[in-house]
Amino acid sequence: MTKSIRINDIVSVPRIRCGLDVNDASAMYTGKVVELSNRSARVELPNGDISGLIPVSAIQRNVKLMIIKIGDFDSEYTLLNPLQKSVLQYCRLLLNDDEVVSYSLRTSQELETIWSISHSIVSHVILIGHGRKNGIKFGKIWLSPLEIDSVLSVGGVEPKQFISLCCKTGYSDFGKAFSRFSYCETLISPFQSIHGSIASQFCQTYLAYHLLRGQTTGIAFKNARESVPGAVNFRLWKNARLIAGKKT
Repeated sequence: MTKSIRINDIVSVPRIRCGLDVNDASAMYTGKVVELSNRSARVELPNGDISGLIPVSAIQRNVKLMIIKIGDFDSEYTLLNPLQKSVLQYCRLLLNDDEVVSYSLRTSQELETIWSISHSIVSHVILIGHGRKNGIKFGKIWLSPLEIDSVLSVGGVEPKQFISLCCKTGYSDFGKAFSRFSYCETLISPFQSIHGSIASQFCQTYLAYHLLRGQTTGIAFKNARESVPGAVNFRLWKNARLIAGKKT
């Protein structure tokens, strides 16, 4: 989320925050900032009207989701592919097609290529794969947060919201370490093993609260965690601090 918006900036705002009909191809509205007042702003609406005051916490520079499935050769057909497809199809219902991109890979080299091409246009990154307390599995190789950082840490990357559906990446060995990297605005990830169906439902519910209902990251996380059966072990990390979620 951006805190330093200026008049005439083009920003993305949940349609519900603008008083617009939410039954649109995208839950987000892109418009120009025309007024600033303390920690709120007004944007120009499609008919030339001006919105009411919208909290800056609900305004983003742009919204584009990138889904990355990290394959392991073994469980892709039965678990990872269906999980990727379910999240992708939901996101396509939530946003315009040009606001969602999905990739499948197995190596850090592939991630490096994808990241170099796409990091500048995405705001949210959804990771699908297998995790453990201190890493994510790429093909047959486990990579630590520092090894992943060596791929993602390139110049000019704006902070992004990461949602990891990889088991156990909510542990401090991964979550605390990863959330301190400059390109990570926040990290949402499970503290324990997570069933694929719960991972999909939690991700969809969080995005519904966050983008469709226009809630801030913290409130949307809390509501999704409480709404989805079995999702109580998700955690929210920011700047190496555990902001919300199960502590032990």
